[in-house]
Amino acid sequence: MEKTMTTTLGLFTKSLVGFFKDLYETFPEEREIKLSLEAIEGAKKVNPRLVLDLFYENVYKPLRDPILEENEEVIISYVKQKIAVQFNELSPAIMIFDKHWDDLSDTSRTAIWKHLKVLILLAEKAKTA
Repeated sequence: MEKTMTTTLGLFTKSLVGFFKDLYETFPEEREIKLSLEAIEGAKKVNPRLVLDLFYENVYKPLRDPILEENEEVIISYVKQKIAVQFNELSPAIMIFDKHWDDLSDTSRTAIWKHLKVLILLAEKAKTA
């Protein structure tokens, strides 16, 4: 059972790093994304459970349903109310909804939704495994 947890946790952290790399390639001007990517990569090596817990508390719990429903209005509202005053390593990923969402192509939006949905599902499995 522990092996499954490690595998699921490993998939989650790998997916989260991949998401941040994609965001950085899309928004190279957003220095916070690069800094967050570096912090997540470092934490992944030292304590991957911490990365999962951070995502679970700051993204999964408040935004699971809006992400699965692709409800950007709820996410933007959350960003303005919570993330703006409580910055953490995951904030830049969610802040793109407020800063860049209107300018993104449908292809980019679809890719972001897919990344977030995979992360939600992997976080769920890693937490319950």
